[in-house]
Amino acid sequence: MRIGIVGAGNIARAHVNAIHLLPHTELVGVHDIAPDRAAAAATRFGCSAFDRLDSLYDQIDGVIIASPNHTHAELATEAIARGKHVLCEKPMTVTVGQARELTDMAEASGLSCGISFNYRYLDVVHEVRRIVDDGVLGRPLFIEVSFQRSSALTRRHFTWRDSEVGLSTSGALGDLGVHLLDLLPFMFGSAVEARNCRIKLRTNVPEREGRPVRVDDYAFVGGHLTNGVYFTMVASKSALPEDVGLSLRIVGEGSEFSYHSRDGAAYHLRSAVRWERRPLRQRRPLADPVGEVTGWGSTFHHQLREWSDLVHGRRPRTRLADFADGLRAQTILADLLEQGQYALV
Repeated sequence: MRIGIVGAGNIARAHVNAIHLLPHTELVGVHDIAPDRAAAAATRFGCSAFDRLDSLYDQIDGVIIASPNHTHAELATEAIARGKHVLCEKPMTVTVGQARELTDMAEASGLSCGISFNYRYLDVVHEVRRIVDDGVLGRPLFIEVSFQRSSALTRRHFTWRDSEVGLSTSGALGDLGVHLLDLLPFMFGSAVEARNCRIKLRTNVPEREGRPVRVDDYAFVGGHLTNGVYFTMVASKSALPEDVGLSLRIVGEGSEFSYHSRDGAAYHLRSAVRWERRPLRQRRPLADPVGEVTGWGSTFHHQLREWSDLVHGRRPRTRLADFADGLRAQTILADLLEQGQYALV
C-alpha cells in the first residue's frame, strides 16, 4: 500500500514509525502547507516532499491526514473525490455538518475511511472489553475516566489551538476528551447521553505570548450512558505532574477495576476487600515516547495494520473507527460544548 501524509507536525512521526514497521506499506511522501517544513519532514522520514497535493495523490493509494483540525474536512473531501483511502486524525472535523457530509461521501465511495482514535488499541482498553464481556465485574454501575496532560502549563508559544480557529475542537475537551467520548461507548457498548450531561469548562492559563487563549484547558463531564451506567470524565491540559496520564476506574456489582498509566503495564482488580495487581497482555512492536501512556506508540502500528487490511479486503474491521464513529463523537462533542456555553474569555 502506497501512503502519503498531509501535515508534517509531531503526530505525523507516530504514523511514519508505524508505516516503516508494517510489511507491504510504503511511505511515498509528505505534503504540508509550509514547503520548508515538508522538506525537513521528508528528510527525517526518508521520503519525498510534495509542494502540490495533486502530485502526491497521483502516486498513492491512501492518505493519512495529520494536519490541523480545521483543515480535515476539505482535505478528506478532496482525497475521497480522488478515490483515495483515508485515515484522518481526530477529531474528524470542526462541525457536525461537515462530519455528516463526509460520512455520507465515504459510505457512497466504497473506500476504507477511518478516524485515528488510536487509544482503542491500548492494551488496557482490550483488557477492559474482555473483562466486561466476560462478566468479571458483574453489571457495571459507575465509570470514572480521566485523560490529563500538562501542556497548557509548559507550552509557551501561541498557536492555532489557542485561537478562535481552534474554538470548537482544540481545547482539553475537544482534543483529549474526544478520545474518551469515543472510548466510553467502545468499551461499554452504549452511547453517551450527551443532552443529560453536566459539564464544566475552564481556562486555567488565560493568555500566551500576550494573546488571550480562547479554549478550555480543563473539562469535567458527568452523566450516564444509554444503558444507565453513570460516569464522570475529566480532560485536562493543565494538570499537576502527579495527575498526568490516563486513568480508569470501574465499579461493578461484583468487583472493581482500577488503572492508571503511571503504573505501566498493569491494572488492579478488587474482589471483596482485596486488591490484586494483574499484568496487561502486551503487544508492543513500537516504543513509547517519554511521558506517553504505556503502549501508545504501538497503537499506531495496530491501527495502520487494520486500515491496510481493510484496503486490501483481507478481513473485517475490528477496532478501527470509521467515519460513522467519527460523526458520533463529533455530535456528542458539539452537544457538550453547547451545554458548556462555550464562550471562554
